[in-house]
Amino acid sequence: MRHSFATHLLECGLSLAQIQSLLGHSSPTTTARYVRLTESIERDSAATINSLVNSLHVDLGRL
Repeated sequence: MRHSFATHLLECGLSLAQIQSLLGHSSPTTTARYVRLTESIERDSAATINSLVNSLHVDLGRL
């Protein structure tokens, strides 16, 4: 149950630190053992990274 709970929280957008606090772990390493990367999480991560990269405005003339 703890693995599913942690994974669902991650899918809903909570950070590892927030999940760590909710589960009462003293170390993020322990929390990381409970979280599984699902297809949904990977897809959302890729979309977030693409959005961030697309929002960057670099003036190449200033480099």
